[in-house]
Amino acid sequence: MHIVTGAKKLTSHDLLKKDTGWPELSTRRELQQLSILHKVIHNQFPSYLVNDLPYMSDSNNRIERKYRFNPAPYNHAFYRDSVIPSMIRNWNKLPNEIRTNTTLKEFKYLYKNNFSTSPYPLYDYGRRLTQMSHTRIRVQFSNLNQHLYDHGLSNSPNCIHCAVPETPIHYFMECARYQNIRTQMINEGMAILPSINRTGRIPLKTLLHGSDKLPYPDNVKLFDIIHTYIRKSGRNP
Repeated sequence: MHIVTGAKKLTSHDLLKKDTGWPELSTRRELQQLSILHKVIHNQFPSYLVNDLPYMSDSNNRIERKYRFNPAPYNHAFYRDSVIPSMIRNWNKLPNEIRTNTTLKEFKYLYKNNFSTSPYPLYDYGRRLTQMSHTRIRVQFSNLNQHLYDHGLSNSPNCIHCAVPETPIHYFMECARYQNIRTQMINEGMAILPSINRTGRIPLKTLLHGSDKLPYPDNVKLFDIIHTYIRKSGRNP
């Protein structure tokens, strides 16, 4: 995630995971295990590899009987937490619409949609250096003095031009040094975000993440405008 996003070392892992939407390794392992059981149910696995698996559910319900497993019997807690019993527990906890899906590709798609974090669609958009700067502001570890101060890398959080904390909102919307390019950014943004006409400012959430009220192509245009501001500022945050 550090390599792909360009984030600095010591950046919060939680913020990186939220930004990229990449699943945990445990989630990936679980999907691989559940895919094996999906193949077992649909006779896509050699029988000699599944002889040790318990029989399918003996429930009177037809769907339960076809798409659920009986719990694996165990005598010791060590075996209870091993691969096969945990596979079966995780499978039986799946919603019916996932368990009963007959296509492996669709099964994986439904699982990911239900149990994985949706990726932020623009985390890797734009020119590499500008995208890195934008991402670093978003994950709260950039070259802005407030972020450097928060990580013990600066003696002061203040902007060297304005003598107030150099936060992301100050950099984008307040610093006097960037007034001309800020006016250009807001004027161009008005065509995409009509609400700017009323406030004269772009909300920080929109500056960093785009707007959930806009379609993807408009968010791309908005990011192009913001990235132009970052490049012209010469700040290299």
